[in-house]
Amino acid sequence: MNPNRRRLQLSVNIERKSLTHSTLAFIKPNHNICSQFQMPSTEFSVLVRRMPTHLSKTPFHCVRRRSYHSYDHLPYNPYTPSQEKILSSALKHVPEYGFVKQSLVQGCRDAGYLDTTHAVFQDGVFDLVKFHLYKERNKLAALKPQIDEDEGKSVGKRIRRYCTERLKANELIISKWTEAIAIMGLLQNIPQSLEELAKLSDEIWFLVDDKTSDFDWYTKRATLAAVYSSTELYMTQDNSPRFENTYDYLDRRLAAVQNAGSSISNLASWATFTGFASLNLLQSQLSRG
Repeated sequence: MNPNRRRLQLSVNIERKSLTHSTLAFIKPNHNICSQFQMPSTEFSVLVRRMPTHLSKTPFHCVRRRSYHSYDHLPYNPYTPSQEKILSSALKHVPEYGFVKQSLVQGCRDAGYLDTTHAVFQDGVFDLVKFHLYKERNKLAALKPQIDEDEGKSVGKRIRRYCTERLKANELIISKWTEAIAIMGLLQNIPQSLEELAKLSDEIWFLVDDKTSDFDWYTKRATLAAVYSSTELYMTQDNSPRFENTYDYLDRRLAAVQNAGSSISNLASWATFTGFASLNLLQSQLSRG
């Protein structure tokens, strides 16, 4: 056996832990490890798939991501440190340039990379939009102790606080947010945009300790997603001081949900109405350019 292969296999088999074959199918090559052992990424993939099912706790983050919350594992991070550095730097230029390639180019320069490095982001500026959504959504978890202390056990107050905190993250870039909406509204980007909105809604309900396990689980998340998205769209047209009208709008939408009661049909109808209203507002924004 090639010495490099042997070293890699031994390093992965330390402290064996049972993993299924299905998990192995989702293990991806890590370029840092490939370069360390002087091995092409394709060869690494083949080697990992040939390993026994009893593997070590992989020191590289290459295990299949979970689609559910867990208290026992860190959240899945889809970005490498280099990508985070570039995208974080690029977001600082969004208030000036917007969600355009120039922001990515400036981000590459600030991070110490060549201007052409932005080409590594296959979705272009949509990757910048997704990173903003991902970063701000994951910041909400750190606010849980303070929000729980301030708002007590009231689910409604805590949901309102999380929505408010998330909307505040858009304040510095709100003048450019219609560009982000237009990018998310492109046909090829809609599935990922809706997925991120669903994740935000699920994150908020998770943080308020929602234990629902019946059909209401879906209704609550769909309704909150409709409330938040419509409020976010309203915010792009709000010229009031400190976006007071936006937060009043949010309060009215949340109150409408509460007044609808526990009837699934009422909630579903309200969510459908809000969804169509949001789409109409989005189409209006896009038609204005």
